[in-house]
Amino acid sequence: MNCSASEPATSKRLSWGRMVQKLMEMSHEEHTKQISISEERQSGCFPVISTEDPFEEALCAETMDNLSEILGEASARALGWTKLLVPHQLLKHIGQELLHLAAGEPCGLRGALIDLCVENGKSYQSIGQLSVDPSTVPTFHLTFLLRPDLGGLWPKFTMKLSNTVRLSTGFTVVKKKLYSSSEVYIEEL
Repeated sequence: MNCSASEPATSKRLSWGRMVQKLMEMSHEEHTKQISISEERQSGCFPVISTEDPFEEALCAETMDNLSEILGEASARALGWTKLLVPHQLLKHIGQELLHLAAGEPCGLRGALIDLCVENGKSYQSIGQLSVDPSTVPTFHLTFLLRPDLGGLWPKFTMKLSNTVRLSTGFTVVKKKLYSSSEVYIEEL
């Protein structure tokens, strides 16, 4: 369609006042959204990322059960502790990261090879490895670096008294794409 000089071109531009009002509304909505996300994270009820793929979410739930079992059976004594306590919130955060990091992968979560490591002094010790789908060739490798919760006096006291260690809800995850030698992604939560 050609626009000639005789045909008036309709403009969809906003007036300056309307544009400022629109920007203010968008800014307020974004600020409110950020506050609610921040509050949800602090309250521990941050929603699980929805992939809109029931298979991927079911696979994530099954993977989390397997990872929980690995953590439960972790040889805490091999780490020099009597017992290793795993907070539910940590498992929830790991599940969210699994879905997030698998989102752009060719095979999705099925292509994940997962290592769990726990900080022990100044190094990390592997406590288990899981191939999400053993029949699929892994396309990416995730290493979750978990650390003991040593914040405050109480965790230090219980660690010395009962030789029990509670894991922190924070962790570092390293993602390496196995089909690309140059891509490594590190995220600390």
